[in-house]
Amino acid sequence: MDSSAARKILMLVLFAATLRTTVQASKPALPPGEVLSVTAERGLDGVATHRFAIFTVQIGDVILTASGKRIKHSTDNYQEGLNPGDKVRAVINGNDLILKKPNGGELKTKIIKRAPAQ
Repeated sequence: MDSSAARKILMLVLFAATLRTTVQASKPALPPGEVLSVTAERGLDGVATHRFAIFTVQIGDVILTASGKRIKHSTDNYQEGLNPGDKVRAVINGNDLILKKPNGGELKTKIIKRAPAQ
């Protein structure tokens, strides 16, 4: 491999690393939060028979309520491994709340309510 090809490869690697850092920086991590509750609610999409997982999380002085995936069967584990009292990290991206689960996974939810903690 000549020096020109090696230089191009090095430039591509540096560009990819810079791009990754920029994308990660655009979604600032919030301070640690705590799961307050995990419940199931009916009719969030206008269909009274559909149920959705609802996650209530306190992050700093804000309480966020977010809707998870639709629960398709009564035996589905809608809690996604989260329980009240669990410590989580979160990222807000527009109307999405992305929770970093204690086991290392991520859960993407839609924010449906924001309220100040009292």
